[in-house]
Amino acid sequence: MFKFKKLLMLSALIGLLSIIMMGCSGESSKSSADGKKDETSKVSIAALNNYPPLMFKKEGKLVGFEHDILEAIAKEENLDIEYKEMKFDGFIPGLQSNQVDVASSLLIREERKEVVDFADVFLKSGLVLVVAKDSPIQSLEDLKGKTIVATQGSTTLEKAKELAAKYGGEAKPLKETDALYMDVENGNSDALVLNSPTVDYRLKVDGDNVKFRIVGEHLTVDEHAFAVKKGNTELVEKINSGLKTIKENGEFNKIHAEWFGE
Repeated sequence: MFKFKKLLMLSALIGLLSIIMMGCSGESSKSSADGKKDETSKVSIAALNNYPPLMFKKEGKLVGFEHDILEAIAKEENLDIEYKEMKFDGFIPGLQSNQVDVASSLLIREERKEVVDFADVFLKSGLVLVVAKDSPIQSLEDLKGKTIVATQGSTTLEKAKELAAKYGGEAKPLKETDALYMDVENGNSDALVLNSPTVDYRLKVDGDNVKFRIVGEHLTVDEHAFAVKKGNTELVEKINSGLKTIKENGEFNKIHAEWFGE
C-alpha cells in the first residue's frame, strides 16, 4: 500500500514537472520567436568625417547623405550602428581584418570586387578636376607639368595618376579631403580630383565666396555602394532589403532632396 501511494505521488510529481516544462517550453518559444523579430544586430561602419555631403562632421556629430541613408536602412532592418572614423585607405583593410562590418563612401571598382562584396548601388556620380578660381588651367591639356592632388588609397588618386601620366604632370596623395582644397588654395598643387557630389556641395556652401571651379566634364561615371567583407552575404542582403524598402516608401527621395535638392 505504501509503495502504491509512493508510486502515485511520484507519477503526480512527474506529471506536474511535465506541465511546468511544457509551460516553460512554450514561453521560451514565444520569447525566442519574439526575440527573433525584435533582435538587433550590431554593425560597425567605417566612416570618413570630412567628406561632405556624403559623410562629415558638423557640430561634433557625423552627418551627411550616406549617414542618413545608413540610419534609414538600420531602422528598417533593426541594426544597431556604430560609426568608426577612419582614414579612407584603412577601409578595405578594416573590413578584411574584421575591425568594421561595412565600409561607406566606396565606389564600385572591378579590383575591389575581388576583395570585398558590394551591396546595391545607392548613388551615381563622377570624378571631376577642380582648380582655384583664378587658375590658368582651362582644360585637361593645360595639366602639363602641373601637380594634381587626390585622396590616398582612393580612385581619385588613380585618376590623378592617369591624368599626370597622360599630360606630363605629377600626382600627389594626401589623406584628408580638406587638405586637398587647402593644398590647391595655398599653391602647393595646381589641381585636385574629387567626387562630384563633394565638390558640388563645397561650391554650394561657399556661395559668393567660392574659391574653386570645375574644369570640363566628369572624368568618370561612378557608382556608390556600401561594401562588406568578402562572403558576408547575410549583411549584404540586409543592406539591400533596407535600401529597397526606403526607396519604395519614399524615405530615400526625401533624404536625397535634403542633400542634393529635387
